[in-house]
Amino acid sequence: MNRGQQIDLKGEVTRIDEDTVTIDLGPLVPVDRDKVRLMEKYRPPKRRKALVVAPD
Repeated sequence: MNRGQQIDLKGEVTRIDEDTVTIDLGPLVPVDRDKVRLMEKYRPPKRRKALVVAPD
């Protein structure tokens, strides 16, 4: 592996700053924002229960 070599990293984005993105790969890894590209669009977590108030 050489400096500047492109590699694919798969992990969840935990933080986005002005010019860095922190990715959870086990340890948290900061990466330059212009070197990161989105592989999957964001999908919010599914709810387990509906947000409905039960009638009394």
